[in-house]
Amino acid sequence: MALILIIDDSSFTRKRIANMVKAEGHEILEATDGNQGLEMIATHSPDCIMVDLIMPKMDGLELLEMLNSQGSKIPRIVVTADIQETVRQECFAHGALAVLNKPPKTDELQNALAKALGS
Repeated sequence: MALILIIDDSSFTRKRIANMVKAEGHEILEATDGNQGLEMIATHSPDCIMVDLIMPKMDGLELLEMLNSQGSKIPRIVVTADIQETVRQECFAHGALAVLNKPPKTDELQNALAKALGS
């Protein structure tokens, strides 16, 4: 069982993703923006981070940059409504292991999570 941090300003999206992740037997932490996410990462050391791009205070790309600057090796999955190829490439350039479109399909999320957790 892994500890998964879901960072998204939409409570509906967090709940939907949380239900999919819990169905895989993992524990969940939730944050509403990048700042709160960084606090949770420092406090709880999650096994994987699922992050939205567009959020108040600190967006997903800023969070990815911050984690890179800290040398974090925690696997990151971006879940976003932005479908532009340039945005996808930017996410990968900032260390995202996978980029999923909202709403994520269960099988895509499960595959990305399995890849992130090495299972």
